[in-house]
Amino acid sequence: MIRRRPEKYIDVTLFVRMIFLTLVLVLSTLTAPAQQTSSNAQPSPSPDSSTAKQPDPRDPVERSDEFKSKLTFGIYFIPGERAYDLNLRHQFGQWTAWIAGFYDPKSNKLLRVGAQYDYKKGWLHLVPTLEVSTTRAMSGSLYSELGSGKTYAIAGIARTNLRPFFDLFWDPGDSVQLGIGHKISNYDRIQGYTIFDVRLHTEQQNTHVLWRHKLNANNGITLDAVFKSGHGDSGKFIRTAGIGVYYDREKWFWKLYFDPHVNFADHTMVRAGIGLKF
Repeated sequence: MIRRRPEKYIDVTLFVRMIFLTLVLVLSTLTAPAQQTSSNAQPSPSPDSSTAKQPDPRDPVERSDEFKSKLTFGIYFIPGERAYDLNLRHQFGQWTAWIAGFYDPKSNKLLRVGAQYDYKKGWLHLVPTLEVSTTRAMSGSLYSELGSGKTYAIAGIARTNLRPFFDLFWDPGDSVQLGIGHKISNYDRIQGYTIFDVRLHTEQQNTHVLWRHKLNANNGITLDAVFKSGHGDSGKFIRTAGIGVYYDREKWFWKLYFDPHVNFADHTMVRAGIGLKF
């Protein structure tokens, strides 16, 4: 995404308070104790009953995607600067909503809220997404997977209102996505796709190759290699490559990315993050 001079941002104190109050409200809702059953409730079936729940044969890391909530803390490093991001998301059936705060001590401070809907039927998988920030920036996208077997096509489109928007996505914001994926197992998969600018005439495009692999019952890893080409802010044509690692456990994860010419700027960014699933 092309960088632009930020507009007026919210006060730092208000920014911190909004994040804190939101996290308290959401977490208190998620962890509220269940109501006690009445004394005349019917007893549950015995373990040897035919209606007893069967144990899940999948490994813990294979079940990790089913947690409804995720809290992620990220730190972004560029030469002489450091920025922070806190993201809380929760799944409500087919809907997923999130709130996130970004803080750069030297410049940008903003909040983001967003939601997406997950629709699956037969060979069609659609994921529309909308996100807005306190800079009045907006971003919308439509991601799709097409295919009923193990191999599927990937297609998507994204659009913004061109306002300053520091986001967690590091590909061109006004773009089209095309690619292909293959499911190797319940956990393992490989994907290759290209995201390219279709609006700002920058010729920017990021080509990703992702490989997700289960190391053992409790550990998984995803490698994300990206090749980038296109005109940067200065007009110079850039060709470079980066790499990311996402390490997955049942209830927590960490990730680390090396991103030269981040957002097609002149500097390199290293992104580190850690999170909880619950």
